[in-house]
Amino acid sequence: MNICVVTGANSGMGMVTIQALLERGDRVIATVRSAKKATLLVQLLREHGVSHTNLEVEIVQLDQLDSVRQFADLLFDRIGRIDRLILNAGVMVPPYHRTKDGFESQFQVNYLSHFYLIERLLPLLEQGQDPRVISISSLAGEGGLIRTDIELEAMAHVKKEQYNPMRSYRESKLLQMVHMRELAEQYGDRVTFVSVHPGIVNTDLFYRGKYGKVLKTVLKPIAQIGYWTGKLYTPEYGAKTALYLATTEDRLENGGYYADSAPRLSNPVVEDETYRRQARHLSKQWVGLT
Repeated sequence: MNICVVTGANSGMGMVTIQALLERGDRVIATVRSAKKATLLVQLLREHGVSHTNLEVEIVQLDQLDSVRQFADLLFDRIGRIDRLILNAGVMVPPYHRTKDGFESQFQVNYLSHFYLIERLLPLLEQGQDPRVISISSLAGEGGLIRTDIELEAMAHVKKEQYNPMRSYRESKLLQMVHMRELAEQYGDRVTFVSVHPGIVNTDLFYRGKYGKVLKTVLKPIAQIGYWTGKLYTPEYGAKTALYLATTEDRLENGGYYADSAPRLSNPVVEDETYRRQARHLSKQWVGLT
């Protein structure tokens, strides 16, 4: 039995992922954003006939570092190892919001809070059985451009008038790749670190915000066309690569970037050793790990 920690587990790919892990007999500690979503998650598992005996659900707010720290503390109190850490939670092109920690919300939710979680949980991962960290990144990250600490600082604390939602999303996803590559360099003899492009997946990520419900109804027939043409994936298909990486006995490319269950060429920024180290050092300062 693997001990698996999965963020963003209440719907979409996260829901598919934990269902598959539970069906394998793994112990799963899943994070959701609210008690309501925790209840809904258990209800959906019951409807799918999946036993939730090995499931533990915790409420974690990734836009609040205190919440992430409390979750990490809980894990150290509750378990002695982590075999799989799957970082699935995220937001995409939301309106501008500065978190109470002082960061642009996509930067914190997609990257910085997950950065803290991985770094803090390294001792538990090092005790794991063939431990793996799987970060759900995006094709968007392949187009990221930031490669200096000065640019990184500006992105993390971008002002409203300079905020470009897609740019911030793109750079947060590139940072996930950068972090996985750097950790593979530092800890690759003990833990496997990989990032994933799941494909363009029809999940709730597209339908959050003020007009989410209306947009979901309007785009439903378009989504069907996307499935038929192979331009849009279901959550089941989107979760395939992460589940492959979590369960395969094949040798994985440590620090690699995967899509369709195979290595994919990453952003050249990922190979910039100086920037990788700068980004990790600065991020550790921001989350209080130095």
